[in-house]
Amino acid sequence: MMAIAKKKSVRWMFSGVAVLALVLFLCGCTAPARGEKPYVPAGEAGGRDTSVMPGDTAGAGQGQAGGEPGKAVTVVLYFSDDRGYLVAVKKEIPRTQAIARATIEELCRGPVSGSGLNPTIPPGTRLKDINIKDGVATVDFSRELKTKHWGGSSGELLTVYSIVNTLTQFPSVQKVQLLVEGERQQTLAGHMDISRPLQRDSGLIRSR
Repeated sequence: MMAIAKKKSVRWMFSGVAVLALVLFLCGCTAPARGEKPYVPAGEAGGRDTSVMPGDTAGAGQGQAGGEPGKAVTVVLYFSDDRGYLVAVKKEIPRTQAIARATIEELCRGPVSGSGLNPTIPPGTRLKDINIKDGVATVDFSRELKTKHWGGSSGELLTVYSIVNTLTQFPSVQKVQLLVEGERQQTLAGHMDISRPLQRDSGLIRSR
């Protein structure tokens, strides 16, 4: 009887060793190789949203840019030409923790003198606030955007879509809601409904 008990004990011991070896083998197969980083979905790496620009984040609703402050980042601004089109202009600006805000402030400054392009934002217009949430950038301008606008259906269209197209270069922005002094407006110059969020219109961009 003791011999039989010993045989059973040995058999169970070998079975346990075999199971343990199998578990260790499977763990070794599924573990990442040394130096290999496990896959992390976009926007979850380290708890940061990487959807705005390569290496940038969109925290605090501002379209933020990470990295070292002071280094330059290239953005695209849209100004108008004399034929009624928007023209894409690349501009280097200092990297900042609020890249969307900095980009629109640069748009408000207008094109470089001698470029042959026209400003799309009326003089004296100030960016008061900008927030990005659920794919919509809500942009609040001072009253000059409306009171000092030069008018005309084409002029209004180019103003609106210079803002919309500039902001939708960031993948975190699909639509833009314009505000003046914190309030939604039916129109800027009487020709276009801006009371709802607007999508990008690439048809207004001049092809080179």
